[in-house]
Amino acid sequence: MGVDARHAAGRTVQFLRSLAERQYDRVWTPDFLHLSPDVQGFAVFHRGGLVLVYGAVSPEDPARWVFRMACVAGADVPDISGAMAWANIRNRLAEAGRYYCVVKADQGACHVVFALDVRSPLLDDVTAPDAQAVRELLHFSLAVCVHNAVADFRDLASYLPARPLAPTEIDAWTLFAGTQD
Repeated sequence: MGVDARHAAGRTVQFLRSLAERQYDRVWTPDFLHLSPDVQGFAVFHRGGLVLVYGAVSPEDPARWVFRMACVAGADVPDISGAMAWANIRNRLAEAGRYYCVVKADQGACHVVFALDVRSPLLDDVTAPDAQAVRELLHFSLAVCVHNAVADFRDLASYLPARPLAPTEIDAWTLFAGTQD
């Protein structure tokens, strides 16, 4: 991550983490995020839903970075085609973000992921006086992801067998690995 991109990502992560710590049950930095200087972030666990928030360098351009929030509507869903149909319906209803299925290596099940990327030139300095709109966008986006982590699981699990993610290192890693493009 370029120095400016690393600082911008760090400021954005810190801003959003400070909001999350005041609003949600548990906020922590998974151990694997400490291993890469190119990714900064944290996890939120609230009312049964796990959300991962992170800033990461663009592989194509080290001066550019992406800010992503993600949750899993359901993990280990054995009916992959049913999960894909559910995700496609949700994508038609969603105004922002996208749902997709990450099929496990053995192809016996999948995880249904919701990811929301926030892109704005104002992300370069969320602390600037003229960045109020992007601060509100970040706050709203996190609230949407936390809500989706809980509500989407309930909805998906009413149709298909699935498990929710827990506030564990392995489930946070599962979510991170499922959001890498």
